Amino acid sequence: MLVAFFLLAITVLGCIVQTLAFNRLMSYVASEMAKPLGKYLPPVTVILPCKGLDPGFNDNVRKLLNQDYPCFEVIFAVASTDDPAYQNLVDLAAASSLPIKIVVAGINLKRAQKINNQLKALENLSPESEVIVFVDSDVIARADFLRHLVAPLEGERVGVCTGYRFYIASLSNWPSQLRSLWNRMSAWEMANQKYAFAWGGAMAIRKTVFEKAGVAAHWDQAADDDLSLTTAVKELGLDVHFVPQCLVATDGDSSVAEIFEWTNRQLILTKVYYPKLWGRAVGRAVVMAVWLIAMIGALGGWLLFGDRSMGMAVFAGLTLIPLEVIFLIRARRLWQQVLTDNSQYIQESFLTSCAAIPLAHLILPWITLFSLLTNRIQWRGITYELRSPTETLIIS
Repeated sequence: MLVAFFLLAITVLGCIVQTLAFNRLMSYVASEMAKPLGKYLPPVTVILPCKGLDPGFNDNVRKLLNQDYPCFEVIFAVASTDDPAYQNLVDLAAASSLPIKIVVAGINLKRAQKINNQLKALENLSPESEVIVFVDSDVIARADFLRHLVAPLEGERVGVCTGYRFYIASLSNWPSQLRSLWNRMSAWEMANQKYAFAWGGAMAIRKTVFEKAGVAAHWDQAADDDLSLTTAVKELGLDVHFVPQCLVATDGDSSVAEIFEWTNRQLILTKVYYPKLWGRAVGRAVVMAVWLIAMIGALGGWLLFGDRSMGMAVFAGLTLIPLEVIFLIRARRLWQQVLTDNSQYIQESFLTSCAAIPLAHLILPWITLFSLLTNRIQWRGITYELRSPTETLIIS
C-alpha cells in the first residue's frame, strides 16, 4: 500500500506541475494572438549566418528579402567564399533592391563558427539601425515575420523577442516524433519569465540593449548564441518575449543517432549557458525516472504476487498519460491557428503523437540525465567541449 501512495503522490505532483505550465502557455499564446500588430517599426539590421545549402535555401532567403517592413538591411555571413551558400547569396543580392552586405568571417577555433559569422556581421552594422535581428535561413514563413518579431521591443521591459521551432516529423518516424514532443514541452517555458529563453533561429534585440548587456563579450569564446544572449539580457533585469506568430514549422525527420545528438546538444548548451533551466529539466527527469521505476516495480508486484495495492498503484500512475493526451488535444487547436499552413499535418499527426507519449516516458528522462555525465557536443560535423560559458574547446 505504501508503494501505491508513493506512486500516486508522484503522479499527482507531475500532473499539477504539467497542468500549471501547460495552462500558462496556452493562456499566453491565446493572449498574444489576440493582440493587434504593433506599430513600432525602427530601422533594422537582419543578420543571417550561413553554412552550406539547406533545403529550400534560395526560396527562404527570398522570403526574407521580400519582408513587409519599411526599413531594413540584411547582412549575410559565411566562413569563406568556398561555402556552397556564398555564390547563391551573391546572385540573390544582385537581384534585390535592398541594402545587402555579404561578409566573410574566416575560421576561429575558440568559438562556434555560427557565432564567429555573427560577430563579423556585427562589425558592419549600419549606424542608423536601432534593432538587430538574428535569423536562421529556414525560419521566414510569412511576409509580416519581421513586423511581429520587432514590435514588442517597444516595451521598456522587453530585452529580446524570440520565435521558436515546431518540428514536423513523418508519421512513421518515431525518433523524430519523440523530438517533436520534447521540443513542444520545452516551449512550455516560454510563458514563464523565470525560465523563458531566446531561440537563435529568430531573435530581435535593440542595439542599445545588445551593447549594454555585453553580448559580444559573452560570445567571444562561446559555442552558443541564444542562451548566452538570454543570460546577458536577464542580468539587466529585462524580459524574454516569446512571439507565437514567429513559431516556425521545420522538417524534423532524422535518424535515431541524429536525434540523440541533437537532444544531447540542446541539454549540454543549456547546462553551460542557462544552468537554471537545465536544473529544472534535470529535476523533472528525476521525478519522471522515479515514476517510471515505481511503475515497473508496482507492475511486477501486481503480476508476480497478485498484490492488489500494487495494481491500484499502476492504475494511479497511468492517469498521467490521459492527462497528457488532453494537453495534446488542447494544444492542437491552438497550434493550428498559429501554423495555418501546417494545420492538416497537426490534425493527422495527433494519434501518432498520442502513441509516442509512453515511449517518451521510457526514453527522454534518461537522455536528460545523461547530460550530467558530459559537456561534449557535436554540431554540423564539429565536436566541441564546453568547459565554461567563456571557454570552448574544438576537439575535432
